Amino acid sequence: MKPGTLLPFVLLLPACRKPPEAPAKLEQLAGYLFEHMGDEDTEALGVGVTNLDIWLDANIEETLEGYTIENPAGGVLNGLDGKDRKTEGLVGAAVASELDAGVKPVVKILVKADFTKVYEDTYSRYDRTYKSDVGCFTASECEDLAFRVETESLYPMGLEVDADFNAEYRWVEFERGEDGEPLTAMVQRTWLIKPAEVSANWLSVPAQYFLSVNIPKNGGTRRLQATWILAEMGDSPVPEATALNLVVGSMQDSDEALNAYMNK
Repeated sequence: MKPGTLLPFVLLLPACRKPPEAPAKLEQLAGYLFEHMGDEDTEALGVGVTNLDIWLDANIEETLEGYTIENPAGGVLNGLDGKDRKTEGLVGAAVASELDAGVKPVVKILVKADFTKVYEDTYSRYDRTYKSDVGCFTASECEDLAFRVETESLYPMGLEVDADFNAEYRWVEFERGEDGEPLTAMVQRTWLIKPAEVSANWLSVPAQYFLSVNIPKNGGTRRLQATWILAEMGDSPVPEATALNLVVGSMQDSDEALNAYMNK
């Protein structure tokens, strides 16, 4: 072969695209999943779910107790609906749980059930406005679902909170094990459209972002919840340790209520 004849031949071959890479540790992985939830293609999201599945297998006990996580990239948050968002001061935590029902029954409750009955100690109002076909989604005939939610909630110390947020849900295929067994998970993300209205004038919640990943496991659902929140007392952020304890406890309580509702 003459020198220089290989390169033109190689240029004629189809380009080989590098497969997506996802973080292997939960600290970065939760933010990665929140970011790629909005991708047109679900390949990167599926790789992230596979890594989360592996992580939880090895670290489920400590994640049940709560785990500190890194924030999603600021550009991702600013691009959610074209608004510049305050990211400084966000505190992030994740919690795992094991639910008795499979992913599809869990998803049906999450997108259709009356949350004032599922979480009766929290919500006094939970109104959804669907932007796409919920029946198509719960039947797994549509890949994604979106809706807007307006809520009224009651929290400790008599705090009443009114919140308005967007919610997105998406089915995603991922692989488990060395044989690459294909399975389907559901990934959800939500975010506040505007600062929440809090009854106490000394407390404000300018921003909150939420992720859940619902993975089939042993006939039930292994579920990860992650929350990033910015809460302020006057002009100062709520101390990080306090904020972490509050969000971890809230996520643990919510999945206990969800499991109890399913087992009625």
